[in-house]
Amino acid sequence: MSRTTFLRAATAAVAVTAGSAVLAACGGNASAEGDKPKADAKPSAAASSAAPAADKSGITVTHVGGPTTILEVGGARFLIDPTFDQPKKYKSGLEKIKAPAFGADKIGKIDAVLLSHDQHDDNLDDSGRALLKEIPVVYSTPGAQKRLGDHVTGLKPWDAKELKTATGTVKVTAVPALHGPDGVDRGADGEVTGFVLSGDGVPVTYVSGDNASVKVAKEVGDRVKKEIGPVDTAVLFAGAARTPAILKNAPLTLTSKNAALVAKDLNPRKVVPVHTDSWNIYSEDLPSLVAAFKEQGIADKLVDVQPDGTPKPVK
Repeated sequence: MSRTTFLRAATAAVAVTAGSAVLAACGGNASAEGDKPKADAKPSAAASSAAPAADKSGITVTHVGGPTTILEVGGARFLIDPTFDQPKKYKSGLEKIKAPAFGADKIGKIDAVLLSHDQHDDNLDDSGRALLKEIPVVYSTPGAQKRLGDHVTGLKPWDAKELKTATGTVKVTAVPALHGPDGVDRGADGEVTGFVLSGDGVPVTYVSGDNASVKVAKEVGDRVKKEIGPVDTAVLFAGAARTPAILKNAPLTLTSKNAALVAKDLNPRKVVPVHTDSWNIYSEDLPSLVAAFKEQGIADKLVDVQPDGTPKPVK
């Protein structure tokens, strides 16, 4: 399938097997209740051309760039941390250095946005902010709801909402995340959330958000396993994001080593690595992540999702 064809039908499934041989070669900005949109809610930009979501029992991921990922699970299509700007510098000092695989007009029908936080451009840029108004359901932090409006559903840690889908229901649970090293408190600027998706027949899926703490991830994993079930797939934000202006350049997301430690502890069937490219804040990249997973003996858990906009089944 050519790239042009893909951009015209962004949600068409392309079966690509993520093998270890491929992995070896890999190189901060609706009163939705989660069950139904407002009656006058606008459809997403390309809803009319969207293909059906993946089978309820499976997971398909499309990595657009940075943290931005389309996650098809439980009969629904979730958009994680929308960033669709072209390369540019921001007033915050962050800089986007690579264009997304495709624009916001090519995402197809999105049922809900999983927004880890709204304060930093690399998790919600200008195009992403505009897009939120077109998505019927947006889950994020209580602070994001205050800043962005009641179209956003603010969830405290362990709050949960149910999203109705064509094939049933997906339960969306907010889980703790720490945007910096253990013990830090960045106040409102550091408020972030992760998510867990679950439900009858739905693979338990953990989305870490901008969490840098192995301890926090372990606590989340232990509670999820006890109350929901074993994690099938973990979407880990890595890249060891750093900026000199915050915490003396300490990592604000998982380092490669810590991402591997989290994966080893959670023991999911598969790990989808994101948040390692397209911005100037990353101190580590995908190759270092692959190396860290190899060192821990779990390289086979990694799914090779390059930020090229190609939908890939998580097998």
